[in-house]
Amino acid sequence: MAKYTSQEAKQWARQHMVGSTNAPTTPFKADFSLDEAGLAYNVDKYAEIGLYGLMTGGNMAEGWNMTPAEWNRYTEICASANRGRMMLTSVILDPSPFTVIEKAKFLDKLGYDLIEVINPVIQLRSDADLYGYYKYLNDHSPLAIVLYQTPTAGVVLNHGLINRLADLPMIVGIKNGVSNPADSIAMRKLCGDRIVVTEPMESFYLWDRIVHGAQCIFGTLEVIMYGRKRNRFFELVELANAGNFNEALPIYRELEPMRDLLTEVFMMPLVTRNTYALAPIKYWMELLGFRMGVCRPPLAPTCDEATKERIRDALLGAGAIVEEDLKAA
Repeated sequence: MAKYTSQEAKQWARQHMVGSTNAPTTPFKADFSLDEAGLAYNVDKYAEIGLYGLMTGGNMAEGWNMTPAEWNRYTEICASANRGRMMLTSVILDPSPFTVIEKAKFLDKLGYDLIEVINPVIQLRSDADLYGYYKYLNDHSPLAIVLYQTPTAGVVLNHGLINRLADLPMIVGIKNGVSNPADSIAMRKLCGDRIVVTEPMESFYLWDRIVHGAQCIFGTLEVIMYGRKRNRFFELVELANAGNFNEALPIYRELEPMRDLLTEVFMMPLVTRNTYALAPIKYWMELLGFRMGVCRPPLAPTCDEATKERIRDALLGAGAIVEEDLKAA
């Protein structure tokens, strides 16, 4: 059951939406079935490496490409393997508020902490309809709601509407995935007193924390993707949280080659074509010791050899992996 009442939800989020919450890809077997053992292994490893929060079920996880039964089973495995170690957030991509509430109740029973709901992808476009959608969720969801602001949904919530939604007691945060930190800064000034405004771009966190009051990174891959450099990332976050910019900046620059790689193989296809290029991410994660397998149709099951070589060379050069990791992958 939820750890808070509707009256306590905003304060709970203020206290617990901290650290780094990652949204990893999902392992599938060669026949495109869910790799249940691989999923449980990965979740256990995410907790072991110190990931604060796990985000499941979204676009990165191919949640849009699972049947309802598969989505339920996938979610059950994530909750079971977690064993209460990480804060659990589930992305919900469904346009029907009734389906969202059904899933929220299911997640609540599994011990999830939050739901993150994408902007409605069908039908609803007016502010009145969008407000009504979230008002219904607010009134019926047992779990607090983080808005999932992304242009891939086909509609972007304007600041005036977000400001109104911020008054609803169960709307506690927003992942502002519009690839524009200036938008997140403006939004935090407008309604950051009522909802936790998160900027998912880890590359911006050092400045966002010290100058603009950010309190977490929500919904990217930095803890996972840095591999053997993960501890340096944790040091960077600690220094940023303490306001020690001069000490943090050299670490930030040390990790820059991996940010550049993520931009090249994932962010640019997403920003320029609204395309989730997941096969390169799965290969990257396999090199770090996770179990990933293939992507499901219609996505390409694996990435090409040139991309694999680029990822290997970049991770080796940055110290995220060593030769032994290549042999083990």
